Amino acid sequence: MQQFDTPAADAELLELLKEDDLNAFDVLFNRYWKSLFIAAQVRVGDEETAKDIVQTLLIDVWQKRNEIQVNTSLEQFLHGAVKRKVLHHFRSENIRQNAMENALERMGNLIHSEDNLSSYFNLEKIVSEEVEEMPVNMKRAFLLRSDSYSVREIAENLNLAEQTVSNNITEALKRLKRRLKMEYPDRYLNCFICLVILFTKS
Repeated sequence: MQQFDTPAADAELLELLKEDDLNAFDVLFNRYWKSLFIAAQVRVGDEETAKDIVQTLLIDVWQKRNEIQVNTSLEQFLHGAVKRKVLHHFRSENIRQNAMENALERMGNLIHSEDNLSSYFNLEKIVSEEVEEMPVNMKRAFLLRSDSYSVREIAENLNLAEQTVSNNITEALKRLKRRLKMEYPDRYLNCFICLVILFTKS
């Protein structure tokens, strides 16, 4: 295995990455993991989230190794990338929270106009419970759709195929339909129609 003992070797390291050299990636990982993790943890305040951010960043470096352009030192480049990942994390969390709040408010308004169904059950509790039980990508797709993101925008945001996003939203609606039918067999259809109107509109 080739040795890279000095910062001056970073340029060579990048060149070897572009040649698909896994040993070079191991060196990069071992050299910068700790400092990147500390930088992420200081900003997010959570060890597991920081680990996820750094792991995602380093995976991106490998996957996009042929596209990377470094105009500073490699260390500065990576730390700048960590900052951007942290910002993306916080934006995603805000989107998720805002989407849930908007979905609940808008669905509540729809249901209130449909024979005052809101007097029969707590929609917020049902939706929140079901959404929290969904797989991660399904949950994210569902919540982004509730915030008026298009399927294409959701696919780009989550780095998924558009068909996968559509399938996730469809399955999310099916899960909610089953839950509503189970708890409110005489009322679920009106409520489900409201959900379909909300989450499948263009």
